[in-house]
Order: sequence, then structure tokens, then C-alpha cells
Amino acid sequence: MNQFFKIQDKPHLLDPHVLSEEPISIYKTIWQLCSENLFWILIFSAILLFSMVIFFLFRKKKNNPTNEDTEEVIDPYIEALEAIEELQKNKLKLGTKPFVFKLSEILRIYVQKQFNMPAMELTGEEFIIEIASNPFFSNTYEDLLKEFVDRGDRVKYSEETTDTSEINLLLDSALHFVKDTHSRITAQEKSSETEEPEDSKKR
Repeated sequence: MNQFFKIQDKPHLLDPHVLSEEPISIYKTIWQLCSENLFWILIFSAILLFSMVIFFLFRKKKNNPTNEDTEEVIDPYIEALEAIEELQKNKLKLGTKPFVFKLSEILRIYVQKQFNMPAMELTGEEFIIEIASNPFFSNTYEDLLKEFVDRGDRVKYSEETTDTSEINLLLDSALHFVKDTHSRITAQEKSSETEEPEDSKKR
């Protein structure tokens, strides 16, 4: 028997489906690379998109200031006068107590904005103490404001009917206070403006 045989003699050793041998490719196509790294590509794209959105929103906000930045600041003096004038127009519609409550609120808002005092957060007694400790008010408006607060509290919390003259006194006191303090502030500002050039000349 011949110990050597040809492979053709044993066809079961051959794969009939293999027609030819081809070398294995060591390079991958772009599509293969993308499909294998699809998860990381999506993560990177999401981060990039998010960064672009944040950038454009920040740029838009910087170029377009908000309404708060462009909102015109109203002079507390003008605001108080307009509020009192509007209150006077509605005097007949409002009851006595609501009228006095609103008038007191207008006065406190004016003090808070004009003099940087927490007037709206204080009780009547605390408000007077704060006024007395302020050199601008003491010995000038302290008695006027104390009388205004006391008279207003009597109207607001009393069950008795309030005379019209009492309401008019409160209204006159509020108007006098707003106008007179504004005049003093204006005079002080003008005085400081005239003093500055004189000081610069001396130097």
C-alpha cells in the first residue's frame, strides 16, 4: 500500500465551499469604524451640540440686555406725587380706612426709595425710631411724621367715623413732607456742586 496519497484522494478533507484563499484585510472602512464606535460618537456629538447652544444663548443675552437693565429708573419724588394724585382721584371710591392705608404706603415707599430705609418692613413705632436716628429727619420732620403715623393709626384701627378734615390733614402732611424733603435734597446737591469747584481752585 502506498503510504503517500494525494489530498485529492480524500475529498472530505477539503471544504467544498472555499473556492480560493483571500488575505484578511488589516484596514477597516469608515463605516466599520463608525459602527464600532457609535456610542462614543453620539456622546461627543451631544456634548458639542450642548456647548454650541450654551454659547449662542450666552452671546444672545450679552448682546440683548434684559428689561431690568434697560428699565428707566423713576424718581421717588415724581413717583410719590403721581401716586398721591392718583389716590386723590379715587378718594370718593375708596373708603376712609383704605385711603389712609394707601397714603401711608405711598409715604413709606417714598422714604424707603429716597433715603434707603426699610420703611415698609417697620411698624409705626419702629418707623418713628428709625426717623429719629436719621440726622436728615431729626429736629425737622420727626414731629410731623410722628403725628402722621399716630393720626393714621387712629383712623385705620378706630371703629369711630373719621371726619373729612382728619383725612385732609393727613393728605396735606404727606404732600408737605414729600415736597419739602425733595427741596432740601435738591438744595444740598446744588450746594455740594458749588463747593467742589471752589475746593479744586484752592488746590
